[in-house]
Amino acid sequence: MSKLPVLDGRIEWLHAYSAREGLEILAREADIAVVMLDVVMEHEHAGLQMVRAIREDLGLHDTRIVLHTGQPGFAPEIAAVRDYDINDYRSKAQLTRGQVYTCLSSAIRAYRQIRTLEANRRTLREILHAGVNLMGQADDESFARTVLEQLAQLLHAPVNGFAMRRDARSGDVKIICAVKDFKSLLGHGLAALPDTQIVLCCQESSDAGGASWCERGLAISLSARDGSLMTCYLELPASLPRFVDEGVLDIFIGHFASCLDNHALLEHLHHEALYDSLLGLPNRRWLSEALDGLQRSGAEAAQILALIDVDRFGEINEALGQSFGDELLRAVGQRLRTRLADSLTVSRIAADTFAVLGDAGLLTEEELKSLFVQPLPVQGQEAMVSVTISLTRLGDVASANGAAVLEAGFQTLRMARQHQRGSIAWYRPEYSRQTQERVGLLTGLRQSLRSGGFFVVYQPQLIIATQALVGLEALVRWRTDSGELVGPDQFIPVAEQSGLIREIGLLVLRDACTELAHLHAHGQPGLRMAVNVSAIQFRHPDFLVDLRAIIAETGIDARCLELEITESIAMEDAAYVRQTLDALHTMGVQLAVDDFGTGYSSLAQLKRLAVDRLKIDRAFVLELSETSLDASIAGVVIQLGHRLGKAVIAEGVETPEQAVLLARLGCVEAQGYLYARPMSADELHGWMAARRA
Repeated sequence: MSKLPVLDGRIEWLHAYSAREGLEILAREADIAVVMLDVVMEHEHAGLQMVRAIREDLGLHDTRIVLHTGQPGFAPEIAAVRDYDINDYRSKAQLTRGQVYTCLSSAIRAYRQIRTLEANRRTLREILHAGVNLMGQADDESFARTVLEQLAQLLHAPVNGFAMRRDARSGDVKIICAVKDFKSLLGHGLAALPDTQIVLCCQESSDAGGASWCERGLAISLSARDGSLMTCYLELPASLPRFVDEGVLDIFIGHFASCLDNHALLEHLHHEALYDSLLGLPNRRWLSEALDGLQRSGAEAAQILALIDVDRFGEINEALGQSFGDELLRAVGQRLRTRLADSLTVSRIAADTFAVLGDAGLLTEEELKSLFVQPLPVQGQEAMVSVTISLTRLGDVASANGAAVLEAGFQTLRMARQHQRGSIAWYRPEYSRQTQERVGLLTGLRQSLRSGGFFVVYQPQLIIATQALVGLEALVRWRTDSGELVGPDQFIPVAEQSGLIREIGLLVLRDACTELAHLHAHGQPGLRMAVNVSAIQFRHPDFLVDLRAIIAETGIDARCLELEITESIAMEDAAYVRQTLDALHTMGVQLAVDDFGTGYSSLAQLKRLAVDRLKIDRAFVLELSETSLDASIAGVVIQLGHRLGKAVIAEGVETPEQAVLLARLGCVEAQGYLYARPMSADELHGWMAARRA
């Protein structure tokens, strides 16, 4: 408990460390002026739930509530600020000592004024409650009209006047609301008003703040924390007494000034929700709502959505820095705004993806191609960029709601990138069917992970010369709930993109190690087990923890476990990749580079890596022939492995001729249909028993 001087007294802090404790304090303590609470306490909704309990269960409608958070992702929605009657919202980064003092002063002043009003002016309570309705006003004009109406109600006068707003940044003054005799002033400034007395009255109230009377009426000024000012003038009939409690009028002005702050807060939240903070362009949510509006109006058929993706932006950002990347994006946005027709809407819907929406006659391939022929000015330099573009006719999308159209655009963009970066592609309905198939696969993957639809098969690895069994490769298979077998080439890419590959990979690793322990215990000591590890699984921060746990759980000798990683992982120079590879080497786990030769390898880096085996891709085995043996890629890989001191194994060996040629090239080990197909554990045991017999 501590005290802090504020206004003409000292405030006392009552600390609570949970929502429950805070509500207990509020229930027993009287005259709580301000509650400052976090959005996220015991859980992510605790703050808003406490606000509801304060207002509804405890009935504390006068206590000011200031919500704060250090997690921007948990900032309240616009509806939450309005519906929960929250009086202020601050991020923790804003809560410096000065900011806290200012916030408390404002809140306590408002609390005192409300308490005074309740004690002395019951009629004004109804007007104060009207401030809650102001939170729902969508624009300045509606807000100002409500203030004029409430001021007229306070003075028992007809609504006849106007309201003007001074912009905080530009200082421009514009009449935003005009009623009855003043309607002709709408959109103009005070200079358009012929009545000098009214002009002076409005200027006096604006300069001094508060209220200013003249013979014809009353002007009040509401100032917001952002520096903007709203002045409302109400003309009063000559027969109306010019008396009103000045204290009540001050409270009225203070309250509606607070409402103006809340209105500005809602405008800010609305802008943050619908506009990109870096470029000020409409964002994905804005575009989705605009597309929904087109569908409702029936105007979507003649509209085209273009998505423009800056090629290799991540690499540019990494190589030249974020400030250069930000300036590049600004330059792209500026080029789109200035070169395209004004009727087209430009938005930024992803980190490096822009969208243009508009009439089909204005969004042509030729127009879009010409946009980036000339370099962009970036930090005093000229930068050439390549962009990949997708074009979607809204009428071609079966479900033309905003989300469906955007998804169609991104589908087309992915297709274009896969075909050729820098190209333009048009949406075709079959893209959506492919996406639906992928969604169906993803749903099936999730179901099968729960129902046990994944299983492991094993393919033997042998010494070519002696046919001796030296190892096995564990391969995952998927049988759907309907009994259909789905090939790995179909489901592995979906599992990788969805992140489910880690869960599948752990299942395979655990089953393979369990089978290896069984084989070691039943007459096959020293047998090697190879298990594929995806890039996503390998890069996961818990990968080594999971691996150690499985090895300990199954009791295998880590030296008999071989992990197969892709060439791209092996060549990656990231520190965590090198640390993981070194940790695996220390554990005794062997490492093989799968499909070696299909990627790009640095020989110097490969020599330094703790890799035990290179695996020749089946494509290089298939192309082996007697006539081109010396020039074969398989031969190059085998010789490279020998020179680097790495073992070499060939996969996909299907004919005796291939085995003979591989042996002549110096390859010792192989696997493939020539020796055995992948088989279940029971089938493997039978195959091994037959070999022994």
